[in-house]
Amino acid sequence: MTLIEMIGSIADNMKKEQTNLEDALKQQLRVSVSDQDMIDGVDRLIYNHCKNKTELRDLIGGSKPTFNKKMKEVVDDGLISEPIYQNRSHLYTNEQIHVLLDYFNYPKFSDNHNSKVVTVTNHKGGTGKTSTTLVMATATALDLDLNARICVLDLDPQGSAGQGVVQIADDSIYVTMTDLLLAEYEKDNEDNPVNILLENGYLFEDIVKACPFSTHLSNLSVITAFPNDERFVDRYWQLGEKEQSLLLQKFKTVVLPILQEEFDLIYIDLPPQDSPITWSALEATNCILVPITPRYYDYASTSNFMSNLHIRLQNLPSKGGNIEWLKMVAVNYNENSKPEYHTVQKLLRSVRNHLFTQTIAHSDAFTAAAELGRTVLDIKKSEEICTPHQFDLAVDSVRLFYSQFKNELVALSAK
Repeated sequence: MTLIEMIGSIADNMKKEQTNLEDALKQQLRVSVSDQDMIDGVDRLIYNHCKNKTELRDLIGGSKPTFNKKMKEVVDDGLISEPIYQNRSHLYTNEQIHVLLDYFNYPKFSDNHNSKVVTVTNHKGGTGKTSTTLVMATATALDLDLNARICVLDLDPQGSAGQGVVQIADDSIYVTMTDLLLAEYEKDNEDNPVNILLENGYLFEDIVKACPFSTHLSNLSVITAFPNDERFVDRYWQLGEKEQSLLLQKFKTVVLPILQEEFDLIYIDLPPQDSPITWSALEATNCILVPITPRYYDYASTSNFMSNLHIRLQNLPSKGGNIEWLKMVAVNYNENSKPEYHTVQKLLRSVRNHLFTQTIAHSDAFTAAAELGRTVLDIKKSEEICTPHQFDLAVDSVRLFYSQFKNELVALSAK
């Protein structure tokens, strides 16, 4: 057997050992809950985002007697179940809170703002694209004042954006964005579930709306990716120039309008590559957020990325006319490091007002939370998964950055 034949043999053997799509997603993405993760029988991930009655009344407003009367009516009418009773307090889950917001006619994001797409990208690997995407999406979903419906669209074939937060039922059908975009180009591909669903009478619009998986937050959903989504690139290069252009625009013209009926803000996590799947996202996005670790090599790589992005956007069908906003943010920043401080100063001089002045700090809390399949906003200091200082450092930096980000987003999306 030649070396080339041996490589083919190894590939065949690895495929035999590889789990199928459904089993892999269940293993990688399902939230795992043990007895240690339960508080009075409630999943810790759910418990950490509960609010008590006083906090809800401060949010919604109204006199205490009127508020309590309406709260009783909501429970009596079966709109929500009885709250969790702990330490003489009534605690309401995130799902119950959003039912209550609807019941009290609390203002929605969509009342005064247009739906927007925010793409998080940088061709330099390890710059915190996925962690930045998830923590920002979580922060936005937890912002009850904003009251927006959030979707995370994972276009990285590694599929890491949904790990630990996606809730998967045993009878779930797994559809990725690549499945949706390629359906008409691979009608003979039995592995594409979209064509199977279409053959069984489902409408394409309904399939798109059913793609997102729910999470521990009732207003946050995730559309996952999977390694075989790499085939989008292969299919693109097999098409003629006109069909290539149509494929790049399909997400923007066909899929995105359907998603924007369901979601106010869509965060896209891109892979660290310059390829047709990233071009498709750039063709559709409104906002580009570029995370950068303030180190010498990351600065050089991001400089090259920005040069490439400048050219790439001009070569897309819309020639970049869809881009309304671009900002960079320094992440994983150690303010006690002189080299990193000097790199941030270099960014301020070169990027200027396109760099957020608030940074996301380097903290062990990010790593500890990721190991649990959560963001730093999904943990409590009392869980002691890191030191109190590291917890405060991470959470405070995220909240300060989100406040800056939110101001810009609200102004940009105002009707």
